[in-house]
Amino acid sequence: MSPELLALVTHHCRHINTYLARAQHLQTLHGDDMKQWQRMVLYALTDALAHNRLLVGTLAAHLQRQDLDADLLRRYLQSPDPDRYITTEAVQHLDGLTGAVPEEAVEPVWTAVGRRVARDGG
Repeated sequence: MSPELLALVTHHCRHINTYLARAQHLQTLHGDDMKQWQRMVLYALTDALAHNRLLVGTLAAHLQRQDLDADLLRRYLQSPDPDRYITTEAVQHLDGLTGAVPEEAVEPVWTAVGRRVARDGG
């Protein structure tokens, strides 16, 4: 198992769990103000979702680079469209994890984050 992929999962799961815990805790902070609670819960949940999508997309991009059969990848993703997950950001994130040199003059943000995750181990 690749230590970079394990660090990737650790990194994003930590953030996802933080956002989900925040969503649960908001009731104690904004239980009397429904509009404020709804706004803050949706922020926390969509932040968790963004981390989850990036994690799934980065892992899927890795499997794609490893020449995993396309039908098997679709089955793993439970989606007929892997590109739904394998976004530009996910590929950049994978590039950072694997130490690839970006083609852009300025390193993309997700590439830098991937490098940091690989360096710090999650």
